[in-house]
Amino acid sequence: MQTNAILRQAQEVRCGRCAARKFGFCSTLHADSQREILSRSSLTTYARGAEIVQQGEPLDRIGLIASGVIKVGTVTKGGDEHLLQIMRRGQLVYVPDSAGSLFSWVTASEAAVCWMSRSAWDSFLKEQPSHFHAYMVTMRQQLEQMQLSVMNMRGRNTLQRLAFWLLEELADADAGEQRKLHILLSRRDLASLLDMTVETLCRSLRQLNDKGAIRLLTPDRIEVTDLSRLRLIARCNEDGIGRGVTSLPPALPHRSWANRNDTPAKTARPDAG
Repeated sequence: MQTNAILRQAQEVRCGRCAARKFGFCSTLHADSQREILSRSSLTTYARGAEIVQQGEPLDRIGLIASGVIKVGTVTKGGDEHLLQIMRRGQLVYVPDSAGSLFSWVTASEAAVCWMSRSAWDSFLKEQPSHFHAYMVTMRQQLEQMQLSVMNMRGRNTLQRLAFWLLEELADADAGEQRKLHILLSRRDLASLLDMTVETLCRSLRQLNDKGAIRLLTPDRIEVTDLSRLRLIARCNEDGIGRGVTSLPPALPHRSWANRNDTPAKTARPDAG
């Protein structure tokens, strides 16, 4: 009895400190439902570069990303690797029942995933309509995330795609680091995600630095020095995606700065290089 009480207390502490409670799937659930998830799941931590789902293999459990970044990609028959999507806290690691995964899921940073057996997951979804609704909303958002990523990259050259991606990353930055970004993806992975070569990615980063939009602090850290210029380079205003923003507010909401509507932007288009 004492052992069970200690274990339950440790689980509650784990859940209470989990940042994913405020994002994605868990954020749509009531406290009682969150406790149900806690009681039926186990937390597994992974080092960077761990493959948690193999391409072509079935998955007999469902995962809820508690922390870290996970990259979803595919390898063609010719051996070419393509990075398709980045998954974060609150999103689901899900493969349809009895089907092999079309993609591989690999940690891009240290990560933690709450795993539930498929039977426990199915039982949880059937208990309340709100549980199934939360699942549908989360999966729809994950699908739309990939669709929007493809749409936003269309019609932009390499420099513009990189600038747009950096703006998207600002939406996920911590409130205390609003102008600084830690790029968790390797140069190779980021180049694959943005459909360019590593050499082109490095050249584009230097161009953004030279144009005064960002400052390169270290190979994996940047500081946004001119948000308006970065938005203009990304062509946010030309596509009707948003309007110019000259400064970041006190706290960043969980949404895209590339899609923010505020003050009118200048219509001049800078040289994309």
